[in-house]
Order: sequence, then structure tokens, then C-alpha cells
Amino acid sequence: MWETPIYKFKTKINNIDSEIKIDVTGSAPNFIEPGKQLEGTFNILLEDLNPKNTNILDFGAAKLRNTLFLLKKGYNIYSCEFEDLFNRSDQAKNFLSEAQKYDNFHPLIFPKDFINTEVKFDVILMINVLNIMPVVSERLLVLELCRKRIKNNGRFLWYTQHGAYDYNKAVCRLFDGIVTGSGRKYQMFYKDYAKNEIIELLNSTGFEFENTFKFPSSGSNQAYMFKASGGILIENALKVFKKDKKLIKSKYINVIRKSKKKKYSTKEPIIATDINAVKNINFLIEYCNQLKMLKPGKKDAKKYEDLIFNILRNIFESQLRNGKVQVPTDKRIGIIDIIFDNKAKSGFFYELKENHQIKSPYIYFECKNYKEDPVNTEINQLSSRLSELKGMFGVLVYRKVKNPNRFSERCEKEMNDNKKFIIGLTDVDIIKLVELKTSKKEEEINDYLSEKLKKLILRQ
Repeated sequence: MWETPIYKFKTKINNIDSEIKIDVTGSAPNFIEPGKQLEGTFNILLEDLNPKNTNILDFGAAKLRNTLFLLKKGYNIYSCEFEDLFNRSDQAKNFLSEAQKYDNFHPLIFPKDFINTEVKFDVILMINVLNIMPVVSERLLVLELCRKRIKNNGRFLWYTQHGAYDYNKAVCRLFDGIVTGSGRKYQMFYKDYAKNEIIELLNSTGFEFENTFKFPSSGSNQAYMFKASGGILIENALKVFKKDKKLIKSKYINVIRKSKKKKYSTKEPIIATDINAVKNINFLIEYCNQLKMLKPGKKDAKKYEDLIFNILRNIFESQLRNGKVQVPTDKRIGIIDIIFDNKAKSGFFYELKENHQIKSPYIYFECKNYKEDPVNTEINQLSSRLSELKGMFGVLVYRKVKNPNRFSERCEKEMNDNKKFIIGLTDVDIIKLVELKTSKKEEEINDYLSEKLKKLILRQ
């Protein structure tokens, strides 16, 4: 995997079976400076960091324009790129020679140096990289490696072009993107990412979207900052990708660049069809699969919370917004595991306020990765977070329950004594909701939750 920047694919162009070669370094720009928007982004991203104490990974550094800009400011820059680019591009060679004059410059030849480095980075820059990688699984594997190489709470900058290409003028469609560079021997790939897709990618690999960084906006570029705060949530899928022989086996082909013959290792051609295994990944299903494998206990409490958060965020995407984890409450005395804004205009969470007159501007979830049944302590903890102002409805999410009647009695007592409504969701419930969501059965999801609320209310 990644032995070369050259990829070969078999696909159809104008209904004719064709083989195309994609060079993932072919889109490296000739700019000599970052540009005003990117420079402004760097200034905001790095403004509170001491350059001498800050290790920055410039992943997919291309011809080193951004590396040079940051070297001059004193940051410790580790630039990761294919060696091939510096063998054939005069600009890349010249910039490399310039960068080597700085003691704070550390080149990493991709992939070996990057995989083997033991350096922990404070900041990782991912500037127009994942959107030009054709194989979906390889993008995720890059993010997995980045998560392992970045310090906890380190900063990850996602920066990509958005709406930069006309899909109707593409050479052809390939997987989830297009092939560009008509008439070129080595073409390029481009995937246009929507914001929600970017957040999903990063969430699944241990990064949390941080919206407090307000980057300058102009043109079609996207700039988002993520914090390394969680674990990898799709480990099982990544293990499958690594074992996939189609992605790891390689053979040698002859590639000619500028009349110099050189051998490059490349993968066997991948058949580019809609049913190809590398086309896409259903994150919701993968989160659910990971949940099934997760053991109860304090050790994996944070991972359990992250999995539940991302599952809930996907299931209730049309009703709940602005989800956050570990939110301080009650003048920072307490912490709520998960909170969402209730923006529902239909469905279960809309009916809470409209049909049942249960105040619910915010929806609270507490997560308990316990082996035992939840007891009064857990229910009281969630109840203490609820109020007339914040909302009177909460959900306790836990692994399983041996005595469902006892749990229901505790929730009923809380309703009768304090007019606070609490329902529970076990692994069985979460798995069922995922099945309904992936089957696009939105009404059944609402009915499923409504039935739980009905049982609580009508127990009297």
C-alpha cells in the first residue's frame, strides 16, 4: 500500500472499457506562497502556540510552499510527501534545498518515514490531501495513523477545495469522486466533500470538530479545525481494510517521466464499479458493529460515550442538532455526557413538546458502560441535570438490564415526584434503532421511542 503515487484503475469511459492511471501528486500546485486565505488560517490556528515548542506535521506537503512559510516563523516542521515528487519537479527540488537550510526542518518520505516516526505532533495540517486520494479506505487509514501520531487535544486542520470542478466535464466518475486532467497521461482524482462528510470522517477516527476557530472565508476553500480527543471508532473496519489483499498486493509497472525510465510499484488494477468494496463505508453500521464488540467497564467508558454520541447524531440527524459531549452544567459543578438542541419540526422529539407538553429545548443523554443494571444513583444523576428551563426529558443509555421492571419503577417514581421524564436505551434498543435508520424507516424510529414513553406514562 502507498508504494507509489501512481494508481491504476479499470473503468468505463463513454461505455468503453478503459484503464486510467492516476497520480495523486499530479495536482500539487506551483504557488510559491500559501495565499491570503491559507495564511490567515495559519495565523488563527497557531496564534497561541510557541513556535519553538510546536511540532507540526505538514502531511501531503507537495512542493513545500506551506512548509517554507512556517519554517520561517520558527515552527518545527515535519514535511511528509512521496519521494517521487522531488525527483521530477524542479520547483519541489528547489524548495527542498531551501528548506534543508533550516534546522527546524524534518523531511518524512511517505509512507515509510511517516509510519515509523515516533514523534508526537501538536498540529497536523491536511491541505488538499484526502480529497485527491481515490480509495476511500486509504483515506481512513491515513486518518488512523494521524490520530496515533498526534498528541491528545492536538490540532488537526482540514483544508480542501470545495466546488472546484465541474462534474459534467470530468473524464469519468470513479468511486465517490471524479477523474480530472483530460488529455494527460497521468490524471488526477477529486472528491468534493460536504461539511457533514468531513465531520463524519474525522469523528470516526478520533477527532472532534472545534467550531471556536473562525477561519477567514473566501473563494471555494473549506477550513475546519478538529481536536484529537477520542479513540478510533471504526477499528474493526480498518482491520478489514488492512487485510484486504486487493489493497496490499502490488506489482511493478514501467513508468516514464520526462524521458527518464524508472520502476514504480503499484497495485493491481481495481475494478471501478458501484458495488466495489472500496467505494464507501456506512459509518453508522460500523459504529454499531464496534459497540457490539465493546466490553462493559470503566476502561472503555469514553469510547462507549463517543460511539453512542455518533450513533445518536446519525439516527436523529433530522431532529437533534449541535450535539456536544462532556458539557459542564450547574455552574460547572456537574457534567452531562451528551446534549443536543431539540430542533425537531416533526417526529418523536417534536411530539414531546407538542403532544405531551414536556419541555425539551435540550435533550440530555447519560451513558453508563456498566455490567450491572443502573440504579437510583444513575437515574438521580440524570434527573439532577433536568429543569424547567433546560428541559424535563432525558435518556439513560446503558448496556443491558436484567430487571426491566425495577428500572421502570425508578423512572416512574421520578416522573410522579418531580415531573421529569426519563427513558432507557440498552444495546438492544440502540441496535434496533440503527437497523431502522439504515432501512430508512423514520416513522418506525419515532414509534419505537413513543412506545417507551407511553409505557412510562401509562404505568400508573
